[in-house]
Amino acid sequence: MSDPLVTIGILSYNRLHYLRALIASARDCIRYGPLQWIVVDNVSAEPGLREYLEGLDFVDALLFQESTHVEAMNLIVERARGDYLLLLPEDVQFIVRGDWLRDFVDVLDRHRHIGGIVFDVQRTATIARQFPRLWPIPFPGRRRPAVYTSTRGRAFLGYGTTKPGIIGAGIVSFARKETWTTLGPWRTTEAQTVRDSSAGGEAEMLERYRRMGLKWERVLARTPVAANVVTDPRGTKARVRRGRRYGAYWAPPAGDVYYQIYDQDEADRLAEGCGAAAPGFEDFVRPLGFELPMDEHGNLLKMPFEREDDPFEWVSPADAAAAGRTG
Repeated sequence: MSDPLVTIGILSYNRLHYLRALIASARDCIRYGPLQWIVVDNVSAEPGLREYLEGLDFVDALLFQESTHVEAMNLIVERARGDYLLLLPEDVQFIVRGDWLRDFVDVLDRHRHIGGIVFDVQRTATIARQFPRLWPIPFPGRRRPAVYTSTRGRAFLGYGTTKPGIIGAGIVSFARKETWTTLGPWRTTEAQTVRDSSAGGEAEMLERYRRMGLKWERVLARTPVAANVVTDPRGTKARVRRGRRYGAYWAPPAGDVYYQIYDQDEADRLAEGCGAAAPGFEDFVRPLGFELPMDEHGNLLKMPFEREDDPFEWVSPADAAAAGRTG
């Protein structure tokens, strides 16, 4: 029996360095077929970005359309032909090369109550907080996570009731398309801020999920396959809002990608030998040609909540000129 179609949907907006790393790593790392590729770009002004996207002959649907974050996700869901949807921002990079997507599909197919798979590597502190396997005696009221395995034996850790059963942000998630069509489209509830690109869309989606009374569960891939791109010394990534780019932004210093890419077997061995429920970012992610921002205890710095008045740069002279006319 042939593999089911998976749709890969990418949101793009004025971060060409990140976009190149995402797509280069995805093409190298995702050993699965068939795939449908959709890219929605919010009419980026960054020089070279449109030309780069137009040169990708494998992309099935390329939309240059003014859209909010949530509108772009809704466009992808509407156009997705696959039964499964890998929904991505451009600021993550794949770090595991193999046929892991087949395991993702298999687990969702056999466990219909799973509402989404978290597949990006989490900070060590986050793993310790969310999965009691790291403690000799679980805290009262907590239970050890359920472990789901694919037919081939790859493990996925259930969050139980400690997390909502869906990944409300949409991005950096793998889910059945049916999950999102059942819940309905993302909706903004407020003005977009530097902190929240979805303008309240994530919170509204999670509240809607709660009201619907669905009993789904979110799971974490024990071997993570992607990582957030961290380029700012504060432990964050460059964010673009209304033509302003906040946070240090630069191209990979050693090739097309920011992080080392593992073959599947090596990644599985590292995950198995980590001594924790799942490997942490600090031990699993190996930057190429630069160092990650760490605190004095060896923990990856956590991105701060930026404010509108934080330092920024204009993406293009046209954005600056337009702000001058309207400001």
